[in-house]
Amino acid sequence: MDELASVIVVLYNSGHYIEACIDSIMKQDYPHEIVAVDNNSTDDSCSILKTKYPHVRLIENGENAGYGAGNNEGVKNAIGEYIVILNPDTIVEEGWLRELIKPLKNTDKIITTPKILTYNGDIINTCGAINHFSGLSFTRGLGDASDMQSCKKRISGFSGCSFAIRRDHYLSLGGFDRRFFMYNEDADLSWRANLNGFKILYTPLSVVKHDYILKMTPKKLYYLEKGRYTILRKYLSTNCLLLLSPSLLLTEMLTFGYASR
Repeated sequence: MDELASVIVVLYNSGHYIEACIDSIMKQDYPHEIVAVDNNSTDDSCSILKTKYPHVRLIENGENAGYGAGNNEGVKNAIGEYIVILNPDTIVEEGWLRELIKPLKNTDKIITTPKILTYNGDIINTCGAINHFSGLSFTRGLGDASDMQSCKKRISGFSGCSFAIRRDHYLSLGGFDRRFFMYNEDADLSWRANLNGFKILYTPLSVVKHDYILKMTPKKLYYLEKGRYTILRKYLSTNCLLLLSPSLLLTEMLTFGYASR
């Protein structure tokens, strides 16, 4: 018998998306529960869930503590053997859940991440991430045709939009770091997973459609850079930072130049 998967969906003013997202999860052929965590939305997200989806376990937070903290709260209330993180502005395709869970059924330390397309399904949003020693994280496959990136492979980082992990492994890693309010919380957990002997596996037969457009606002850039510095402080020693200082200095010049455009 298949063990239960807990799908965690963190909401913040996600009323426009939530019905399509929940409906697509409910069509999955793998046993699951849905845990929705609302980060103090001011729209009708909660009322939609209460009215149309009473079977969804809804946790209403009195404040918005961030995406990572919201997911941690969801995991605390989950009962499944497997934890599956999913953004609310998504639609999952048939077989998404089962394909994500398959590699987790052995005793290895594995995290899986799916092929994530744009909302219309035409091109790739991300196929996991490439985490760099500078603290930067690059999107794998961004802009490729939807039929590309078709091979399963081990990669350095998963996407916080959607990934799966055994519940006991998530807890052993400490979950998301609450210091990352938004952005780079997935890169941080990917670093921690790699350092603790986990394999991050890209699973292309698991497919998600994500309402994503690449744009860099000042707010987003601030959180990305704040997260990058936090990662460098957490995982690189002083001696390592000194050895890498020429490359890190070049990174600072490039990011400063980009931000000044």
